Amino acid sequence: MRVTILLIISFIFLFSQNLEELKRLGEKGDINALTTLGMMYENGDGVEVNLDLAKRYYSQAAELGSEDAKIALALLLLDETIQKSVSLKNKVAVKGNEKLNIELSIEDLKEILNRAKKMDKDALFTLATIYENGIGDIKPDIKRALALYKKAAKLGSQKAKRVLELKGEKVE
Repeated sequence: MRVTILLIISFIFLFSQNLEELKRLGEKGDINALTTLGMMYENGDGVEVNLDLAKRYYSQAAELGSEDAKIALALLLLDETIQKSVSLKNKVAVKGNEKLNIELSIEDLKEILNRAKKMDKDALFTLATIYENGIGDIKPDIKRALALYKKAAKLGSQKAKRVLELKGEKVE
């Protein structure tokens, strides 16, 4: 529901505001404008693709409390990590550490990421686990892990709800 609302707000911004107006609103700390700018620069919607700017805008919105921007940033950074690993082709992309005993091929990781971008609760939970423990080039990042667990829980993942409860986090 929240993603749908964010998308509707984003489309309203895209069609009713120009880029300069979005930037002006973003400079004033408007979370929706910052998230919309991140999406525009990530996807090339009305602007040239610029992942550095996308990360900057997502980061600003995330710092102001946008859970959606936190998710978008986590997925964008993971996508970059996968792209760096593409040279390995179908070999194992990442191996688990002592806490997380898994091996993922690049294709597996891409599939999980694609499903997570479509807000698949199980894929979001898997990515949260990856971020919590860190594997391969993906360093542990508990803030990103918690944001992903929370999104998965909101989408109905019982596993994510249990993890959050065990961590003493508020489950909505």
